[in-house]
Amino acid sequence: MSRLRRAWPVVAVMLATVALGYPVALLFGLPLARQRMHDLSNWVTATAVAQPVAAVPDGGNILTFDAAPVSGVLVRDGTPLPGGYRQDGGTVRLAAPLARPAVRLGPALQGPVGAAGLLYRLPSPDDATSPLYAGGKLLHEGADPSHERADGRATTFTFDTASGPVAVGDRVLVQGRDYRAKGRQVTFADAPPFNADVRRITGDYAVLDPQQGVVALAGPTATPPRVGRDVVRLAERLRGSVDGTNRTFAFEHAPVVDIDPARRLYVNDRALSSTPERPQERVDGGRTRFTFASSSGLVTVDGRLMTPGGQYTRDGPVVTFAEPPRRNAEVRQYRDYLVRDLRAGTITLAAAPAPGSVVWAATYDYYARPACGTTLMQCFFGMPQHPVPFPNWIAARIVPYFTHYPITDPRNVVRGVLYTAAGTVSALLLGGAFGMLLAVLFVFLRPLEEALLPWVIASQTIPIIALVPVLLLILGNAGITVQTSLIPTALIGAYIAFFPVTVGTVTGLRSVDPLALDLMRSYAASPLQVFVKVRFPAAVPFLFTSLKLGAAAALVGALVAETESNNRLGLGYDIVGQVQAGNVADLWILLVISAALGIGLVALVGTLQRVAAPWDRP
Repeated sequence: MSRLRRAWPVVAVMLATVALGYPVALLFGLPLARQRMHDLSNWVTATAVAQPVAAVPDGGNILTFDAAPVSGVLVRDGTPLPGGYRQDGGTVRLAAPLARPAVRLGPALQGPVGAAGLLYRLPSPDDATSPLYAGGKLLHEGADPSHERADGRATTFTFDTASGPVAVGDRVLVQGRDYRAKGRQVTFADAPPFNADVRRITGDYAVLDPQQGVVALAGPTATPPRVGRDVVRLAERLRGSVDGTNRTFAFEHAPVVDIDPARRLYVNDRALSSTPERPQERVDGGRTRFTFASSSGLVTVDGRLMTPGGQYTRDGPVVTFAEPPRRNAEVRQYRDYLVRDLRAGTITLAAAPAPGSVVWAATYDYYARPACGTTLMQCFFGMPQHPVPFPNWIAARIVPYFTHYPITDPRNVVRGVLYTAAGTVSALLLGGAFGMLLAVLFVFLRPLEEALLPWVIASQTIPIIALVPVLLLILGNAGITVQTSLIPTALIGAYIAFFPVTVGTVTGLRSVDPLALDLMRSYAASPLQVFVKVRFPAAVPFLFTSLKLGAAAALVGALVAETESNNRLGLGYDIVGQVQAGNVADLWILLVISAALGIGLVALVGTLQRVAAPWDRP
């Protein structure tokens, strides 16, 4: 019962620590999750594209589209269609029939070819961007790339979707023979070639090789699909007033991707360019006149839009600033438009469109959603690593971590614990012996204490991280293999541990009651008898207390020495390896192991105290 009473505080502290781990994990993890949510580089991108008509119309006045912008414009070959029409979602009602059909079906795909019977070839590689129709219905393209990159050795790959044919490069594989599928995970019989595209077809088809015109269908078909040409599309009309003065317009989807070479914007049938033009002259901090390729456009300095007439004047392609831009400033001119606000999806045109014009987008990329999830907690749980993992996450890694290497392997964590423990004990013995010897000399030789004590104190102010390389160099020149030797561990640990032992022992040796010393002198006791009978017993509590402090210090020194010497046999090297690999849960396991090792060494010193000094028991 008494043991249980002594144990329950320890158990209570452990349980409280585990319970506290959850709010601490949230405290440190949620800010990182919020940062991931707001960092656009971590978002999933999508493409807004002009939608081809979903079905070959029968000559009526109604066109249907599978996906439609809120406000659309009918276009064909980059030109808005004249005439009136009314959009209601994905349905467009024409005021009058089109002059020519909304879709002109071209030749059929050639095939099937390949073992899977799903590969076809386009009539021309130029048709790779053309829509495909089967049975008068539009086919939808879609492919899901694997999470893993093909390295020539890996055979297991994971996808976001759990169904669909699997393609490697320009080949569609046969399930059961070439690969086995289990949900979202696919295992290949042979590893895909290095850097090969590993995809799962999620739509009706996927273009595997645009240059060769190779197309893979999601399933067999009775008749090959046909290429749609001269297709009417429903494009996105940018938001903004077209009144002859307004130059600010906005995309329907935002945030938009800044560097987007595929973006295509139009005013009526004129394509707009957002390519920045650099000046011919160098920005040296004193020049004010710069020459561009175009005679009109929007001028920016370090991303800030300049005001014509105030901040600069123009004479054709020559721009003169009121004040010279700073040295090496980024001076640019955008001929047609500039994306002003990525998150709001707004652009500024160089010239206001005439009343009645149509400002529209054929295609552009935008950030659809954070890749980690749509809520803060989803992003928190979706983080690849957490600075402070949940305690149950750490516990789940204990068995795999301890069994990752067999006990016969030097990398086994149990062997690492024993190796570091041996180095720490050696350091404690060496540092303790040196500290006690120095304390005895200080007590009996006061001038020696006055001469050496300042240097002993100064020795503890030297950064150990700077001392270890010097020691390793000396040992290496002496022929000692520091990568596998316990000597650096013992020396560095002893260097840290001797100071508390010295100070504690000196205090204990001088804590003797003066009356006891007078009594020993009255009996004509020798200095050795005084030391053995009076001073040493009085110093025992101080000595073992300082040894407990020295044990913790020796462990720190041992870990630092193993880290700096690249000693692969100890815990220090393993801790650095887990930090570099980003295995946070495994790192916390090592920290707990190190803490337990320190507690065990302190407990060992306490046990020695009860054995060596039974009179000092409380």
